[in-house]
Amino acid sequence: MAYFPMFVSLERKPCLIVGGGRVAARKCRGLLAFGAEVTMVAERFTEETEGAASGRLQRIQRSFQETDLTMQSWAVVIGATNSRSVNHTVAVYCQKAGIPVNIADCQEECSFFFPAYCTEGWITAGVSTSGRSPA
Repeated sequence: MAYFPMFVSLERKPCLIVGGGRVAARKCRGLLAFGAEVTMVAERFTEETEGAASGRLQRIQRSFQETDLTMQSWAVVIGATNSRSVNHTVAVYCQKAGIPVNIADCQEECSFFFPAYCTEGWITAGVSTSGRSPA
């Protein structure tokens, strides 16, 4: 499948990350860098998320609950847990609700991918492999 390259504003937009590990922390840093208001839900968080842009990052330390997906109107949702069933639940809900979703462990369940990007002032360049080579 070919993906349309598109840049969107996430400034002050609510974004949900289900997971608190290394991958979730990396996705969180990217969202925060572009002004998103991030909520992370996880049983445990890595040190990488400690104090990161605390005004725009809310961490909820507990198991994921499906009601987390209905807490508010999310601009994007990320499923980045080490549980295939939790990530799949996130994907199915978001697909039904029309919410853009990125699932860290299943390319087929993603409706968008994070590009590699470089910023210089107001210029941002992004490169995508359509999820085939995330590194």
